Formats: sequence, C-alpha cells, structure tokens
Amino acid sequence: MKGSPVFQIVGYKNSGKTTLLSKLIAYGAGKGERVAVIKHHGHPEPLQAMHDETDSARLKKSGSFLTGVRSAGGLQLELDSTDFSLPRIVELYQAFEPDLIVVEGYKEEDYPKAVIVKKEQDLELLKKENIRFVITWDVSLTGNLTLPVYTIGEWEEQLPILYDLIKGGGTL
Repeated sequence: MKGSPVFQIVGYKNSGKTTLLSKLIAYGAGKGERVAVIKHHGHPEPLQAMHDETDSARLKKSGSFLTGVRSAGGLQLELDSTDFSLPRIVELYQAFEPDLIVVEGYKEEDYPKAVIVKKEQDLELLKKENIRFVITWDVSLTGNLTLPVYTIGEWEEQLPILYDLIKGGGTL
C-alpha cells in the first residue's frame, strides 16, 4: 500500500503558515478529500489538555500515556511522549488513509516543503532540504531564486495550483 503524500509548510512565527494551511485544508475538503495536519509546537511550554475534568482526563492523570475517546462525532487521541519523531507520527496518520498529510513546522525534516519568507532573516530557511517552492512577503528578497516563488498576495488565487503541487509532493 502506497502511503499518503506528505508536504511541509515551514516559516517563522507569524509568517502565515497557519493561514496558508487553513486555506489548503478547506480547499481539499471542499473537493471531498481527507486532509490531515500535523502541527509542530516549538515552544517550551507544554500543550494545553484537550479536555478538563472529564473521565478521559482522570484516566490520563492516572498515568495512561495514550488516551483515546471515541464518540458519535469522532475520535480524540492524546499522547504523552517526547520520543515520537515526525516520521513516526506520519506513520500513525497513514493508518487513517488521508488523501494528503500537511505538516506545519519541523524545519529540519526532509519531506517536500514550501518555505515562507517574510523578512530578510527568514532567508536562512532557504538552506533547508527538499524545498519545492517559496511564498514571499517581499519579492525583492526572493527575486534571484530558481525555485518557483509565489507572493503572499497571489498565493490564494493560485490555491488550486498550489494544492495540486503540494499533493504531488512538489511536482505537477
């Protein structure tokens, strides 16, 4: 069985990653596709619990490293572990057979990716591996690139092309 395509969107804080991913996910869902997302929380503070003072929270507090709740509306999983690499998380997501897995962050990973460049300091991200295209806030910073470059003002109108590009691993 061939796995779902995986594509990363990387950039620094407030560069537009979540906005881009939200639009891509909505576009894919509007086409009837199942798009899954993995978001990297690169901050030192722990994640907030998805639930509080529920039976599942009590079970988690009892020491369960993986807590799952299945309801008529869906499945919620919460995993307490720091040893899950992105490839391992992708492997878990593949079990759900999505049409596409998009990843926000994980700059050092080697999946096909787009880089968002907002300011000059962000140009260091262009040294990362497997970049397929760039989205820029300032074309004067990225005008000399040989990679495809989309401006922040045009990417939304190019969404169908970008979605196909992302789903194809960065190639059409």
